[in-house]
Amino acid sequence: MVVTRPDFYKNFKCIADKCTDSCCIGWEIVVDRKTREKYNNITGDFGEKIRANLVKDEENATCFKLDENERCPFLNKNNLCDIIINCGEDALCGICTEHPRFYNEFSESIECGLGLCCEEVCRLLLETDEPCNYVTEIVPEDEISIGFYLDESVHEDYIAIYTLRAEMFEILNSDINFDDKINTLKKLVEKTIKEEIVFDSDGAILARYDETEPINSEWTEYFNSLKDNICEYLEKEKPFDEATNGNKLYSKILSYIIFRHLSSSVYGDNAGLKEYFNFCISAVRFIKLCDIKTYCEKNQLTLTDRIENVKRWSKQIEYSDLNVDLLTFDE
Repeated sequence: MVVTRPDFYKNFKCIADKCTDSCCIGWEIVVDRKTREKYNNITGDFGEKIRANLVKDEENATCFKLDENERCPFLNKNNLCDIIINCGEDALCGICTEHPRFYNEFSESIECGLGLCCEEVCRLLLETDEPCNYVTEIVPEDEISIGFYLDESVHEDYIAIYTLRAEMFEILNSDINFDDKINTLKKLVEKTIKEEIVFDSDGAILARYDETEPINSEWTEYFNSLKDNICEYLEKEKPFDEATNGNKLYSKILSYIIFRHLSSSVYGDNAGLKEYFNFCISAVRFIKLCDIKTYCEKNQLTLTDRIENVKRWSKQIEYSDLNVDLLTFDE
């Protein structure tokens, strides 16, 4: 199997209780059939506790029953997993084992990445301004523990996207300034699709994001503050740029968002290359607006701040199929 992964992929390890966030809070945790069968065979009080905390969701999928604070019932007070403590990592369900990994499957190839909803992934991406590179290699099929969806009909389209992205990564890894990189990417995509691209204004980006389904009340409060004060923040963009020098970091963020999302255009029913490209450009612009907001409020922008802003965007947008569809829909 031909596999493409970011160069930091193998360096990832969950930091568990050291994380300031938790993927075991606020997320629906679906338990796959194989794991349910395993849980049916766990004896004693802990086995009974597991089975007592399995419920059906609206789509009849089996999930863990979250508590009143939306915590997984097996996330203990020290933010460690009682299933791992009592039964070992092999007892985790598929989603808990794989998260925050993602997989994009294309006939003879598969792309693996790590979701930016995880602060440790964001740290690995942003802790240096060295370019992010993507490694393609042949690995045994049993190294990637998911089922492959082999759709031969998209193979040629995927190869075209793979080749186009390689050119885009080279541009993003270059030393030219970020605005020139964006314009160069725009011309490259326009040449490919033989159509002019018009990027959304900041106002249009915020208007589109305002239509997305909020992940929680914290997002709504944050977004409204950004939207209501955007004129004030934009007045500080030039001193922000001079103080923070984000050229290389925004290049890395855009590169990674392109890696995850641009290839989805080969499967798009309502969205193609232009729509997914615009989605990527708008995403990195939105993240920058969040960084400017932080800078205006704190008079600084730390690595921790950058991580928080990328993570917030990822959890709200790219971890909601509904929101991604909304933002890539061809109107």
